[in-house]
Amino acid sequence: MDNLTGRTLWVMRHGRPDVPPNPLLMTKIEFNEYLRQYDLAGLSPDESARLRALYQPYPIPELVLSSDLPRARQTADLFARGADIVVDPLFREIPVWVPDASTWFLDRRWPSEMWWSYLRFAWFYDIPPEGQQLSYARSREALDVIQRHQARVEHLAVVSHSGFLLVTIHQLMKAHRLKGRRLPHIKFGQPTTYRWVR
Repeated sequence: MDNLTGRTLWVMRHGRPDVPPNPLLMTKIEFNEYLRQYDLAGLSPDESARLRALYQPYPIPELVLSSDLPRARQTADLFARGADIVVDPLFREIPVWVPDASTWFLDRRWPSEMWWSYLRFAWFYDIPPEGQQLSYARSREALDVIQRHQARVEHLAVVSHSGFLLVTIHQLMKAHRLKGRRLPHIKFGQPTTYRWVR
């Protein structure tokens, strides 16, 4: 699938976690519980089989860096196909939850997309648990880890989460360090291939 010339970086969002669909309407308590279950979930057998087939044409990387959350760790195992894996919580998703406060908005039952929109708003305005500034600072730490490992291997993969990957790759592309898509794929398990600019 890839003609491996130069230093290659694959980045991918974890596979689809094995959680039931959202109810149509949710309270903040129900939504936060959904977020908790999402973080505990791994991959279903069907999703593992799908990813195994998806990754088969890809060259085997020399090393895979992975978030420590189950959905990412299991995806890393499937992409690595026996290669070494370094598991690091630094590569976790941006942590989010709805605060336990009482306001007109927070005390209502909403479609899940309203809660997701609230969390995006909170991130942009640096509302805890991890706003935009903290995410970018953590991403810069992750970039140091990626570049340190990439200095000793030619072909590296990173399995993380959509929000954190978007922040991290954005910084590398803005610094003109990578060639490839402006932003990585955020489909579950879909690798995006980059080449390092020397």
